[in-house]
Amino acid sequence: MPLLLGIETSTSRCSVALGDGDTVQELVDERPREHHSLILPMVQELLRSAGVSLRDLDAIAFGRGPGSFTGLRIAASITQGLAFGAGLAVIPVSSLLALAADADAQAGAAVGLDHVLVATDAHMGGIYWGLYRRGAQGLCAVRDDALAHAEAFAAAQICAVPATILAGDAWRVYPQILPPGAPWLESAAPTAREVVRLAARMQRSAWRSAEEAEPVYLREASVWKKIAEQPAPF
Repeated sequence: MPLLLGIETSTSRCSVALGDGDTVQELVDERPREHHSLILPMVQELLRSAGVSLRDLDAIAFGRGPGSFTGLRIAASITQGLAFGAGLAVIPVSSLLALAADADAQAGAAVGLDHVLVATDAHMGGIYWGLYRRGAQGLCAVRDDALAHAEAFAAAQICAVPATILAGDAWRVYPQILPPGAPWLESAAPTAREVVRLAARMQRSAWRSAEEAEPVYLREASVWKKIAEQPAPF
Protein backbone atom coordinates (compact mmCIF):
# COMPACT_ATOMS: atom_id res chain seq x y z
CA MET A 1 0.00 0.00 0.00
CA PRO A 2 1.27 3.53 -0.77
CA LEU A 3 2.24 5.87 2.06
CA LEU A 4 0.17 9.02 1.64
CA LEU A 5 -0.17 12.45 3.19
CA GLY A 6 -3.74 13.75 3.13
CA ILE A 7 -4.97 17.36 3.33
CA GLU A 8 -8.61 18.46 3.72
CA THR A 9 -9.61 22.11 4.21
CA SER A 10 -12.88 22.41 2.27
CA THR A 11 -14.89 23.28 5.41
CA SER A 12 -14.26 25.00 8.77
CA ARG A 13 -12.39 21.84 9.80
CA CYS A 14 -8.67 21.77 8.96
CA SER A 15 -7.22 18.26 8.94
CA VAL A 16 -4.10 16.42 7.81
CA ALA A 17 -3.51 12.67 7.85
CA LEU A 18 -0.74 10.20 7.15
CA GLY A 19 -1.09 6.54 6.37
CA ASP A 20 -1.49 3.71 3.89
CA GLY A 21 -5.26 3.44 3.98
CA ASP A 22 -5.36 0.71 6.62
CA THR A 23 -3.46 2.58 9.33
CA VAL A 24 -4.00 6.34 9.37
CA GLN A 25 -2.88 9.07 11.80
CA GLU A 26 -4.76 12.37 11.75
CA LEU A 27 -4.53 15.87 13.22
CA VAL A 28 -7.65 18.06 13.27
CA ASP A 29 -8.17 21.72 14.17
CA GLU A 30 -11.45 23.61 13.95
CA ARG A 31 -10.50 27.27 13.70
CA PRO A 32 -12.34 28.78 10.74
CA ARG A 33 -10.44 31.27 8.56
CA GLU A 34 -7.08 30.17 10.02
CA HIS A 35 -6.34 27.24 7.72
CA HIS A 36 -3.58 29.17 5.97
CA SER A 37 -1.58 29.47 9.19
CA LEU A 38 -2.46 26.03 10.59
CA ILE A 39 -1.88 23.64 7.73
CA LEU A 40 1.92 23.62 7.32
CA PRO A 41 2.71 23.36 11.06
CA MET A 42 0.19 20.50 11.27
CA VAL A 43 1.87 18.71 8.36
CA GLN A 44 5.28 19.18 9.96
CA GLU A 45 4.05 17.93 13.33
CA LEU A 46 2.42 14.85 11.78
CA LEU A 47 5.51 13.91 9.76
CA ARG A 48 7.79 14.48 12.74
CA SER A 49 5.67 12.34 15.06
CA ALA A 50 5.67 9.52 12.49
CA GLY A 51 9.41 9.83 11.89
CA VAL A 52 9.10 10.28 8.14
CA SER A 53 9.92 13.00 5.64
CA LEU A 54 8.05 14.16 2.55
CA ARG A 55 10.45 12.20 0.36
CA ASP A 56 9.42 9.00 2.15
CA LEU A 57 5.89 9.42 0.81
CA ASP A 58 4.46 7.99 -2.38
CA ALA A 59 2.00 10.83 -3.02
CA ILE A 60 -0.06 13.61 -1.45
CA ALA A 61 -3.84 13.34 -1.52
CA PHE A 62 -6.05 16.38 -1.07
CA GLY A 63 -9.71 17.29 -0.87
CA ARG A 64 -10.30 18.90 -4.25
CA GLY A 65 -13.75 20.24 -3.41
CA PRO A 66 -16.36 21.37 -3.91
CA GLY A 67 -16.43 23.49 -0.78
CA SER A 68 -15.10 26.76 0.57
CA PHE A 69 -13.31 28.65 -2.21
CA THR A 70 -10.56 29.82 0.15
CA GLY A 71 -10.19 26.40 1.76
CA LEU A 72 -9.91 24.67 -1.61
CA ARG A 73 -7.25 27.09 -2.82
CA ILE A 74 -5.25 26.50 0.37
CA ALA A 75 -5.39 22.71 0.03
CA ALA A 76 -4.48 22.77 -3.66
CA SER A 77 -1.65 25.28 -3.32
CA ILE A 78 -0.09 23.60 -0.27
CA THR A 79 -0.37 20.20 -1.95
CA GLN A 80 1.16 21.52 -5.15
CA GLY A 81 4.05 23.22 -3.36
CA LEU A 82 4.91 20.24 -1.16
CA ALA A 83 4.57 17.73 -3.99
CA PHE A 84 6.63 19.77 -6.42
CA GLY A 85 9.43 20.27 -3.91
CA ALA A 86 9.59 16.58 -3.00
CA GLY A 87 8.99 15.20 -6.49
CA LEU A 88 5.70 13.55 -5.52
CA ALA A 89 2.48 12.80 -7.36
CA VAL A 90 -0.84 14.20 -6.15
CA ILE A 91 -4.21 12.47 -5.79
CA PRO A 92 -7.32 14.68 -6.00
CA VAL A 93 -10.24 13.33 -3.96
CA SER A 94 -13.80 14.65 -3.99
CA SER A 95 -14.57 16.41 -0.71
CA LEU A 96 -18.18 15.27 -1.03
CA LEU A 97 -17.00 11.67 -1.36
CA ALA A 98 -14.82 12.15 1.75
CA LEU A 99 -17.90 13.44 3.59
CA ALA A 100 -19.93 10.45 2.41
CA ALA A 101 -17.14 8.09 3.50
CA ASP A 102 -17.13 9.58 7.00
CA ALA A 103 -20.93 9.16 7.20
CA ASP A 104 -20.62 5.60 5.90
CA ALA A 105 -18.00 4.79 8.56
CA GLN A 106 -20.14 6.29 11.34
CA ALA A 107 -23.21 4.38 10.20
CA GLY A 108 -21.34 1.08 10.12
CA ALA A 109 -23.25 -1.96 8.96
CA ALA A 110 -26.65 -0.34 9.39
CA VAL A 111 -29.29 -2.65 7.95
CA GLY A 112 -31.42 -1.22 5.16
CA LEU A 113 -29.33 1.89 4.51
CA ASP A 114 -27.89 1.37 1.05
CA HIS A 115 -27.05 4.92 -0.09
CA VAL A 116 -25.45 8.08 1.26
CA LEU A 117 -26.81 11.44 0.09
CA VAL A 118 -24.60 14.40 0.99
CA ALA A 119 -25.52 18.06 0.71
CA THR A 120 -23.39 21.00 1.82
CA ASP A 121 -24.04 24.73 1.86
CA ALA A 122 -22.69 26.43 -1.27
CA HIS A 123 -24.03 29.84 -0.12
CA MET A 124 -26.16 32.16 -2.24
CA GLY A 125 -29.04 29.70 -1.89
CA GLY A 126 -27.10 26.83 -3.43
CA ILE A 127 -26.01 23.40 -2.28
CA TYR A 128 -23.30 21.01 -3.39
CA TRP A 129 -24.58 17.45 -3.41
CA GLY A 130 -23.65 13.90 -4.30
CA LEU A 131 -25.21 10.45 -4.10
CA TYR A 132 -23.22 7.30 -3.32
CA ARG A 133 -24.09 3.62 -3.15
CA ARG A 134 -22.80 1.63 -0.16
CA GLY A 135 -21.17 -1.74 -0.80
CA ALA A 136 -18.68 -4.28 0.48
CA GLN A 137 -15.90 -2.56 -1.48
CA GLY A 138 -16.77 0.89 -0.19
CA LEU A 139 -18.75 3.72 -1.74
CA CYS A 140 -19.54 4.04 -5.42
CA ALA A 141 -20.65 7.37 -6.90
CA VAL A 142 -24.11 7.16 -8.45
CA ARG A 143 -23.57 10.49 -10.19
CA ASP A 144 -20.96 13.23 -10.40
CA ASP A 145 -20.76 16.01 -7.79
CA ALA A 146 -23.35 18.68 -8.57
CA LEU A 147 -24.55 22.13 -7.60
CA ALA A 148 -28.26 22.87 -7.29
CA HIS A 149 -30.51 25.59 -5.91
CA ALA A 150 -31.89 24.72 -2.50
CA GLU A 151 -35.38 25.79 -3.59
CA ALA A 152 -35.34 23.13 -6.32
CA PHE A 153 -33.72 20.34 -4.33
CA ALA A 154 -35.91 17.42 -3.33
CA ALA A 155 -34.20 14.40 -1.80
CA ALA A 156 -37.19 12.15 -2.49
CA GLN A 157 -36.75 12.71 -6.24
CA ILE A 158 -33.15 11.50 -6.07
CA CYS A 159 -33.31 8.39 -3.90
CA ALA A 160 -35.41 6.33 -1.53
CA VAL A 161 -34.95 8.50 1.55
CA PRO A 162 -35.80 5.86 4.21
CA ALA A 163 -32.93 3.71 2.87
CA THR A 164 -30.45 6.59 2.65
CA ILE A 165 -28.01 8.18 5.10
CA LEU A 166 -28.03 11.98 4.89
CA ALA A 167 -24.90 13.97 5.70
CA GLY A 168 -23.63 17.53 5.34
CA ASP A 169 -24.52 20.96 6.73
CA ALA A 170 -27.06 21.90 4.02
CA TRP A 171 -29.77 19.97 5.89
CA ARG A 172 -29.28 22.38 8.81
CA VAL A 173 -28.82 25.56 6.75
CA TYR A 174 -31.86 24.78 4.59
CA PRO A 175 -34.13 22.78 6.94
CA GLN A 176 -36.92 22.78 4.35
CA ILE A 177 -35.00 20.21 2.27
CA LEU A 178 -34.67 17.72 5.17
CA PRO A 179 -37.25 14.95 4.74
CA PRO A 180 -39.20 14.19 7.94
CA GLY A 181 -37.68 11.33 9.92
CA ALA A 182 -34.69 10.94 7.59
CA PRO A 183 -31.48 9.50 9.16
CA TRP A 184 -29.20 12.58 9.20
CA LEU A 185 -25.65 12.21 10.53
CA GLU A 186 -25.00 15.81 11.52
CA SER A 187 -21.52 15.02 12.88
CA ALA A 188 -20.17 13.66 9.56
CA ALA A 189 -17.58 15.82 7.80
CA PRO A 190 -14.96 15.55 5.06
CA THR A 191 -11.68 14.61 6.77
CA ALA A 192 -8.09 14.05 5.73
CA ARG A 193 -8.39 10.58 7.26
CA GLU A 194 -11.02 9.61 4.70
CA VAL A 195 -9.11 11.40 1.93
CA VAL A 196 -6.14 9.11 2.62
CA ARG A 197 -8.30 5.99 2.80
CA LEU A 198 -10.07 6.79 -0.45
CA ALA A 199 -6.86 7.75 -2.25
CA ALA A 200 -5.13 4.55 -1.13
CA ARG A 201 -7.76 2.51 -3.00
CA MET A 202 -7.52 4.50 -6.23
CA GLN A 203 -5.74 3.19 -9.28
CA ARG A 204 -2.40 4.77 -10.15
CA SER A 205 -4.07 6.16 -13.26
CA ALA A 206 -5.88 8.61 -10.94
CA TRP A 207 -2.56 10.04 -9.71
CA ARG A 208 -1.52 13.39 -11.18
CA SER A 209 1.59 15.52 -11.43
CA ALA A 210 2.06 18.33 -8.91
CA GLU A 211 1.13 20.92 -11.54
CA GLU A 212 -2.30 19.32 -11.81
CA ALA A 213 -3.28 19.88 -8.17
CA GLU A 214 -6.32 22.02 -8.88
CA PRO A 215 -9.51 22.65 -6.90
CA VAL A 216 -12.98 21.84 -8.23
CA TYR A 217 -15.43 24.68 -7.63
CA LEU A 218 -18.43 23.61 -9.78
CA ARG A 219 -19.40 27.26 -10.23
CA GLU A 220 -18.46 27.20 -13.93
CA ALA A 221 -21.16 24.63 -14.69
CA SER A 222 -24.69 25.46 -15.70
CA VAL A 223 -26.06 24.45 -12.35
CA TRP A 224 -29.10 26.51 -11.56
CA LYS A 225 -31.41 23.78 -12.81
CA LYS A 226 -34.29 22.13 -11.09
CA ILE A 227 -33.71 18.54 -10.09
CA ALA A 228 -36.16 17.41 -12.78
CA GLU A 229 -33.94 19.09 -15.41
CA GLN A 230 -30.74 17.38 -14.23
CA PRO A 231 -29.56 13.95 -15.43
CA ALA A 232 -31.36 11.09 -13.71
CA PRO A 233 -29.16 9.47 -11.00
CA PHE A 234 -30.38 5.96 -11.75
